[in-house]
Amino acid sequence: MRKFLREKLNIKGRKTLPTSELSNGGHEPSDKAADPQMKRVKKVVRRQAILAGGTLLVTVILIFAMTSAWYTNVSKVSSLTFKAEAWGFDPENIEVSDTEVVVAPGTSGIVPLRIDNSESRDSVKIYVTASKLQMNAGLRNRIFFFADTAEVSNGETMSRIYLGSTDDNAFSYTLMPGQKLILSDDFYSDVPVKWEWVYDMVGYYFRGTVTEEDNVIIDEYLRPVSYDLDSATFDLYGESPTGQLLTVGEDSLEDFLADIASTDGYEGTINPESAVIKGTNKYYPVRVDGDGQGVWVYLCNYNEIQNGISFDTSLSNELDDIVATFNVTAVNLPSRVEVVSTVSELTSALEDDNVEVVELSGNMELESAIRLTDGTSATLDLNGYSLTYTGEGETYSLIRALGGSSLTVMNGEINGNGSVSGVEGRVSSVAFDAVCADLTLSNVKVRGFDTAVYIADNGGAGTDSVVKLYNCDLETANPTVFVLGNGNVSSAPTQLIIQGCTINSTTHSGISGNGSSDRYGTDIVVIDSKISGKYTSIYQPQQNSTLLVSNSELEGITGIAVKGGTVNIIDSKVKGTGPYTAPRAAGSGWTDTGDGIYVEAVYNWGVSITVKGDSEVTSAAGYAVDLFGKAGSGVGRIILQDGTYRGALGAVTWNEIGSIQIYGGTFTGTVSESVTRYDNTEPGD
Repeated sequence: MRKFLREKLNIKGRKTLPTSELSNGGHEPSDKAADPQMKRVKKVVRRQAILAGGTLLVTVILIFAMTSAWYTNVSKVSSLTFKAEAWGFDPENIEVSDTEVVVAPGTSGIVPLRIDNSESRDSVKIYVTASKLQMNAGLRNRIFFFADTAEVSNGETMSRIYLGSTDDNAFSYTLMPGQKLILSDDFYSDVPVKWEWVYDMVGYYFRGTVTEEDNVIIDEYLRPVSYDLDSATFDLYGESPTGQLLTVGEDSLEDFLADIASTDGYEGTINPESAVIKGTNKYYPVRVDGDGQGVWVYLCNYNEIQNGISFDTSLSNELDDIVATFNVTAVNLPSRVEVVSTVSELTSALEDDNVEVVELSGNMELESAIRLTDGTSATLDLNGYSLTYTGEGETYSLIRALGGSSLTVMNGEINGNGSVSGVEGRVSSVAFDAVCADLTLSNVKVRGFDTAVYIADNGGAGTDSVVKLYNCDLETANPTVFVLGNGNVSSAPTQLIIQGCTINSTTHSGISGNGSSDRYGTDIVVIDSKISGKYTSIYQPQQNSTLLVSNSELEGITGIAVKGGTVNIIDSKVKGTGPYTAPRAAGSGWTDTGDGIYVEAVYNWGVSITVKGDSEVTSAAGYAVDLFGKAGSGVGRIILQDGTYRGALGAVTWNEIGSIQIYGGTFTGTVSESVTRYDNTEPGD
């Protein structure tokens, strides 16, 4: 049995970790929404753009249009069709999926987009905005576009970034040299842009003009306001305007406005006494000038909410086609680069806000850690050279991104002085440590550590790390990439995106999570990569977490071991190489069964795996697919939609606790007779 990481993991076993520092509002919107202002975009990009080298100025404007026929009954669905036009950019490098997307009130999905930067030697900064000007007026305050990732603005942490039509409401991507941006419902190589049809529309932020003398002009709906409608009370019989929100749960209106203002990214609070009353409506200023222009909050009254519900559920006629326009601006601009040759120059340049890229002029040795804190943003171009740890510490993290900081490292090697502990599973030396921070590695090789990347959001301040690994080669003694979420501290997940990487652990697992109660909430994506470990490629025990593997290879004594969350494996090879051991309920860690895919559903939460596409799952000594459930525990479920399955003992087996469903695929060896088969159908048919 594989006993798992204890001590810092707070579970039993022999493996340890180091301590880390851790509805429409009764008024029609105008058609005056501003177009993206290119001069401001260029100014922002010039300040923020990251280049691996590069000298040419390239400005690209892409227009993406989304059209659909939206059916009007909640029991029916419609589809979104994404189209693209591009100027000044190789159209072969731009792709928008033509796959139909099912939509209905209350549903959401991902805007499908691919941009290929694999042939470029430069990085590029991409800004995405979304305009709803051509959309049916009744849906502009229901359909929103956003990225599910945290951002700090004016000292406030927003759990979502909502897209608007102007550059101050943009979401940005950095495409490193050799990177492909892939966004789709199946998988994504970066934080996806999502669409959402908000059901129970109770309010929204908007940009426009409100004065006591003139009509209300709404230029653009920015983001929805949400609360539990069942817990709210309204003033239905008071003085005009009637039907206004009184309380949400135990919060008064004043407290509720203070709550939403604390996480909206705008400075200050929302004062209910400052509301402007227009007829039966109240408008609350958020960021407004003396002429009444700016950002406002509107809370729908009781009748508007009820009418909105009727709008979403009982429309009798098909709406006109809905069009949302995505403006994607990609800009390459020269960065301020400072070349350094000493450790003191390196640390000074990384802390200098005027330096965008720090570039090494040769190999460098470090006796102590490099650390970024307090929102510092830095880019380190190793320029083909190496950073090597020469200190004598028994426990160390060489490069640390902490407390909301952002660090990009590319093009070189990071070397440690070997596995410090010498104990299987003990993590004492770490190359990169991310705690509630953003970390990007591109074309980086890591050797000589217990762990290459250690993400420790547990115990953090409510922010979530976003870690991206592109074209990296990571090999360590113990769990090579370790990811710990922050449980229920925030609603957003800790994100780990891996693309085009080789990751190997010589004594443990290539990628590992943790099942403790405060360390769930992770979102892991693996694309075009090879992940291997002595015992397993990926170990996922954490609840309320997702793992997506696409076009990749997974290999270990047990190919992949899962005890929690939702896993999707697409067009990938999963191989178990070790001797077979009969499954049993491991209190911590997992049983080294030797299977290709092994699900051990013995915790108090469910676990689900779906395999589809051109996938191949094999086991040299055990079963290709094995499910072990425990009565009274969370339900384990495996869905096999496509693929080939081959095991020395058989193709598919289980202990008949949980669920295995087969919809297609090719099986070499026995398939347990009690498995439910729906051959040649799709899930949900």
